[in-house]
Amino acid sequence: MGEESGMRGRAAGLSVMEQVVRLQDAAPPRSALARALGVNPLTEEAEPWFAGATGEREVGAVLSRLPEGWTAFHAVPIGRDESDIDHLVVGPGGVFSINTKHHRGKKVWVGAKAVLVDGMREPYIRNSEFEASRIRRLLAEQGLTAPVHGMVAVVGAAKFTVAQQPARVTIVQSSELLRSIRRRPNVVDVMTTTAIVHLFDHPATWRSDTPVGDTVGRFEAIARDVRTAAFVRRGWALAGALALIAGAVALLPH
Repeated sequence: MGEESGMRGRAAGLSVMEQVVRLQDAAPPRSALARALGVNPLTEEAEPWFAGATGEREVGAVLSRLPEGWTAFHAVPIGRDESDIDHLVVGPGGVFSINTKHHRGKKVWVGAKAVLVDGMREPYIRNSEFEASRIRRLLAEQGLTAPVHGMVAVVGAAKFTVAQQPARVTIVQSSELLRSIRRRPNVVDVMTTTAIVHLFDHPATWRSDTPVGDTVGRFEAIARDVRTAAFVRRGWALAGALALIAGAVALLPH
């Protein structure tokens, strides 16, 4: 994967983690009672951002297993607003613009022109096509030629059904992401791949976006609190179940 430098030093999910940290910093601290009861430390507004960051980190871990000759970039700031591209992968098979969607426990259905999550239509195909088109324009402006593939990586779906893949976007489960990328034919030479990596790695290529403090460390501390709270809740649930069983046993005739 090569030595981390420039944009390669950005952690997967960085932009979303920053949002989680901001929201949690603005929230009042949990009381001692709330901690004892295992109340979820996340605010209602922070929960979807936390899920998104968790999904991007999972996909980032998957992409860290790319073989030699491939390079991955994460949380790439693009455009004038706060948008970013979750993951950009460059290698012999071309450039892959990957959008992560975390749908733990949900049903995802993929058709030629639509993606449904628990029966609700989502704009994933259109958004992925748009992101890929932005990268194509960037390469064209620099005189670089390589195919750009739009992809959506779905994390944690309870059921994932593909009736038909869209024409210009590939939608896969995160567990199949590497296989989908690597089975593309080698169509980009080493010189072009190196030039694209250099372009993507240079911060000046993208919107200026300076991480705030130790975002990753602070997010991981929040994630530990979330896991601890869930553990405490499970403990209380188990204690309640055991109390019910003990009560039922006490009522049995002796």
